Amino acid sequence: MSSIETVDNISSADILRPVGTHIVSSFTTNGSGTGATFEVIIGGDSAVNVSVISKGSGYATNDTITITDAYLGNGGGASLTFDVNEVS
Repeated sequence: MSSIETVDNISSADILRPVGTHIVSSFTTNGSGTGATFEVIIGGDSAVNVSVISKGSGYATNDTITITDAYLGNGGGASLTFDVNEVS
């Protein structure tokens, strides 16, 4: 099974997302992977940085991860999406 090493294609900044750091393990994916956890940092300029904390298993390159606003401060912003870039 493949574990997430890196992500890319992070969706655009959204000013409705509150500034902060979120540890997220609740999300959807268009693939079959499970068990990943991400650190999502939303900066003062609404830019987003995503780091992999737990790599999970069963992911494939180009799987899309979607995190809803409810897990990003619930400020009314759009869901955050990003792609699995590299697996091991």
